[in-house]
Amino acid sequence: NSDSFESKVKDLEIEVTSSNNILKKMEAAEGLQTEREEKLEENIRVLEQPMSELSIRAENAERQIQVLEENILKLETDLEKEQEAHNNTKDELAAVNAEIDDI
Repeated sequence: NSDSFESKVKDLEIEVTSSNNILKKMEAAEGLQTEREEKLEENIRVLEQPMSELSIRAENAERQIQVLEENILKLETDLEKEQEAHNNTKDELAAVNAEIDDI
């Protein structure tokens, strides 16, 4: 009976030791996983900063494009007005020349 108990105790000690070893391995793996997770989070932060800066630059560029497009439209409108005024002046000059020729 005593041998049976001793055998049972040894089996339980072996099982406890095995469980402790598994637990230590799991704790070590958890530590590595936590370290990997922290590194990935840092990488994300490092990558988000330039992305944020690029986003701001893109927004600024879009505003500049809008301003330039508005300037182009205004210049085109001004050009059309000036061309019309030039054509009117040419027509008036032609009329004056025709009157002079009639004299």
